Amino acid sequence: MTDVNILCDMRESRSGIIQKLQDLGAKIQVGELETGDYVLSGDLVVERKTAIDFVASIIDGRLFNQTGKMRLNFARPVFLIEGDVYNTRSAIAREAIDGALSFLVAIEGCNIMHVRDQFAAAGLIYRMAKHAQEGLGYDVAFRRGKVAPGRGEALFLIEGTPGVGPSTATKVLNHFRSVHAFMNATADELRLIPGLGPKKAERIHQAIHWRMPDDQEAQPGQSLFSDG
Repeated sequence: MTDVNILCDMRESRSGIIQKLQDLGAKIQVGELETGDYVLSGDLVVERKTAIDFVASIIDGRLFNQTGKMRLNFARPVFLIEGDVYNTRSAIAREAIDGALSFLVAIEGCNIMHVRDQFAAAGLIYRMAKHAQEGLGYDVAFRRGKVAPGRGEALFLIEGTPGVGPSTATKVLNHFRSVHAFMNATADELRLIPGLGPKKAERIHQAIHWRMPDDQEAQPGQSLFSDG
């Protein structure tokens, strides 16, 4: 059995979650993360918030800045919320909370998960890390929905690019008109996409044009998790 590796932000050291993750068998590396609280794989990051902190981050705008950084660096951002965001006694309208949750899912393509406390949070973080790094461990028979030819397939392919979610994929297709043109675009051309900054454009360009060294081979089931 391979180790379940989790990168944890040092600010989470006092939450009790890191110790719980270690008790569950996770191999922990603590450091100062640029974004998120727990990195579970090369494309999966978790931002943990208590209900009170989540509401406060809506009020002061931190939530939207954090979301932008997460989307820039990870294809699958997750907000893990502890407690009831509608029962914090904070001076905020329910509609504002609804709007923030809707924005995260419908516009930014983030996932939102709710747990009762930090102990449940630790269990869910560990399970997500294990699934991301090892898979289910067994085969599941199910039928995937068929992606529509043409525009649907094009968006599906574009969304597979690191850091590109549904909203950005739509902008990319509207701008370049085809996957071929997108894949052959220069970093300068990528910067012309509305809302796509220089850093993200360069990261996308590098991902598209990265070439595996001749002395290396990709292995089936190989983890996408970065040790660095």
